[in-house]
Amino acid sequence: MGGKTITLLGSTPAALTAAAISQTLSHWSPETDRPAVVSYTFEQVRNDEALLDTCGVAWIHVEGEGAGLYSILGVLQDRHLPAMISRPNETQPLGSALQEGMVIASAETPPATLCSILRTLWCQSGVLRGLQREMRVMRAHQGGLCDQIDKIDEELRLAAQLQREFLPSTLPQVGPVEFRVLYRPAGYVSGDIYDVVRLDEEHIGFFVADAVGHGVPAALMTMYIKRALRTKEIDLTDASRYRIIPPDEALAQLNKDMVEHQGNGKVRFATACYGVINCRTLEMTFARAGHPFPILLHADGTSSTLSPDGGMLGVFPEEVYELTKTKLKRGDRLLLYSDGFEMAFPEGTGQAEGQVGLANEKYTEEFRALAHGTLDEALSKLVDRLDVQTGSLNQQDDMTVVCLGISALTALEETDSVAEAVA
Repeated sequence: MGGKTITLLGSTPAALTAAAISQTLSHWSPETDRPAVVSYTFEQVRNDEALLDTCGVAWIHVEGEGAGLYSILGVLQDRHLPAMISRPNETQPLGSALQEGMVIASAETPPATLCSILRTLWCQSGVLRGLQREMRVMRAHQGGLCDQIDKIDEELRLAAQLQREFLPSTLPQVGPVEFRVLYRPAGYVSGDIYDVVRLDEEHIGFFVADAVGHGVPAALMTMYIKRALRTKEIDLTDASRYRIIPPDEALAQLNKDMVEHQGNGKVRFATACYGVINCRTLEMTFARAGHPFPILLHADGTSSTLSPDGGMLGVFPEEVYELTKTKLKRGDRLLLYSDGFEMAFPEGTGQAEGQVGLANEKYTEEFRALAHGTLDEALSKLVDRLDVQTGSLNQQDDMTVVCLGISALTALEETDSVAEAVA
């Protein structure tokens, strides 16, 4: 510890007895390893703490009441400096600690013993200095790490904002057809995406996709999928002429695009559902790409699923997607959802309290309850049920529900319907 000293600190100048330190250090062997000694009063150190810059170990001598002792101990602890304290009428056993790193040794202790304590503290001082250097380095790295974490946090927030800008700001309502959405990312960004878009005066297209994986890669994939899905084909020679692309054809083209854009041997998969409904006739065409089966809640209280064949997007370039056609009725509701709900609800009484939910079909019971009340009331109840589930504050997967509702006939519409039937 070149340049370091044993620093005598006294409550008064009279407390700094050169004879005592000289007699004690005479036992330090070999003499060539003996450190230099400097002396200061408490007041001098309080006025200029830089005097301790060369201190390796402090030996504190106290006279009388020892005024200012604890303020000096605070300065030494702030600098992580070990010290031996000698004061009159000491009652504490030799070697006991007054504070952390502060060892008690009365002035009546044999000089050889005092020297042993000082030398031990001197050796520890070197270890403490090394730890201090490491802590300074760690703090420097920690500061840089915190800056990086803050930067990543800000970038994720911006990514989440950008992803939400890809979602529809309003949901179209045409005639008796209306939509409601529940969208809950598991983190900043989501691997789920949805869209509900009016294609013309009579048709609405609706879409849900779930990219395999989590985080930013999955979120980027969802934004690509939304932009790449083709829903209409416009005649280049006459912009007023167009063709609404059937769901099976739209998914097939999207799948082909995804396969062609796979690179570096990394394969990105996604599941999806896409449907088009005629809001006048209530006829719906629908296709599915490896996605959970949509649930159709009928007006009569029964339910069924739509299960057209079709593999995941991004796997086989020539994948064929089956097209399903069905006619909805007034009062029916169709649910498109992502697979996060399979783990959102616990299995039931057989599951231990606090255990995270495992994949099951308990969610289908919750979905069937959406047949009652208005769409807003139904989704509000689903939100309430999710909020009370185990792990709701740390959900395992993204959750999305797109609910298509066909409003029931009003009294006036029923009267008109009966009149038309009679006519």
